[in-house]
Amino acid sequence: MIRDVQLQYASLEAALSEQPEGTVSRVSLSFADEATAFFVVKGQRSGPTLWVQAALHGDEYDGIVAILRLLETIMPSSLQGQIILCPVVNPSACLAGTNASPVDSVNLNRVFGQERKDSYSYYYGEWLLQQIVQHADFLIDLHGGGAYLDVSPFAMLPTNHLQAYQTAARLLHQLSLTAIYECGSDAKEGMLVQAVCEAGIPAVLLESGGGIAWKPEAVRQHEHSIAMILSGLGMQSEVVPFTPLQSPTTIREVKELRFETSGLLLRHAAVGSIVTLGEELLKVVSLPGFEESVISCPVPQAIILSIHTASTVKTQGYAVMLGVLEGSVEDTQG
Repeated sequence: MIRDVQLQYASLEAALSEQPEGTVSRVSLSFADEATAFFVVKGQRSGPTLWVQAALHGDEYDGIVAILRLLETIMPSSLQGQIILCPVVNPSACLAGTNASPVDSVNLNRVFGQERKDSYSYYYGEWLLQQIVQHADFLIDLHGGGAYLDVSPFAMLPTNHLQAYQTAARLLHQLSLTAIYECGSDAKEGMLVQAVCEAGIPAVLLESGGGIAWKPEAVRQHEHSIAMILSGLGMQSEVVPFTPLQSPTTIREVKELRFETSGLLLRHAAVGSIVTLGEELLKVVSLPGFEESVISCPVPQAIILSIHTASTVKTQGYAVMLGVLEGSVEDTQG
C-alpha cells in the first residue's frame, strides 16, 4: 500500500521551502507534456537533501519497488534533512517496458555532458540534471540490469570531482556490495552520476537485480544501501536488517564483451563469480546455423559484474561486463 500523500506542490522549490516539517508531499513536474512524479519527505530537523531515483532505464524495476517501499515506511519524524524520491525517472520508457524511451530510442544514461543533439532524451536529460544540481546534496541512482541481464550488487563511483568522490567513496565502502567500480576519465561517457559529480555533488549508481520481473532480494539490497547512506549522511540512525555480502572490491577497469552471432543462449556463468583466463562465460548456438560458440574470460582474473541471461542473443548484443581485478592484464594472444 503506497502512503496516502495529501500535500501537493507545483515545484520542488515550493515543496522544499513551504512544506511543513515531518510531512510527505507530491510534486508533479512536466517536460514536453510528459509528467514525472516526485515525492519530498521532509524531516523534523534541518539537514542535507538526498535525491533517490530509479528507472532511468525503463526496464529496470527493482529500484522502483525499493523507492515505493521507502515511501511507505519512512518516518519523517525520525529524519534529519529531506529526501527527494523519484520512483520512475524515465516514464515513457518504463511504460513501454524498454531500456530507452520509445520517443527516440536513446539511452538516457549516455546523454549527460555530451554535445547537445536534437533528441528528446538529450533535452530531458539536461532538464533532469538541472533539477538534481539545484536541489540535491547527494544522488543515489538505482539500476537493475534490465530485461536481458542479471547484475551483481555493485556500485559505479565517478571520480571526476575529488571532494565529491571522496565523500561518496567513504559511504560506499560501508555498504554490502560485490564491487565498487571507480569511473575515471576512460570510463563510459555520458552517465548521469558523472555529470552530477562534476558539478561537485557526490553521486553513486547502485546496481542490483535484473530480468523481466523485480526480485525481492534485489529490492532488499537497494533498501539496505539507501538506509546505510542515510545513516552515513547523519540523516537517520535506523538501518534495515540485512545479511551482508562482503566488503566491496575496488575495480578501476572493466571489460565489456559482446556476442558475435545471433542465436540461443545455452548457458552462462554466475553473476558475481570470480573467473580466470580462458574460463567459459557464455555458450551460444547460432540460429539458423546451429553452430556453437563460446565467450571466454580474456584477462587473468576478473569478477562478473553483469551477464546476459535471456534465452535469445543478438549479434553485437551486450554479453557480459567484467571487473578486472587488480594486477590482471588483458590477454594479448586472443
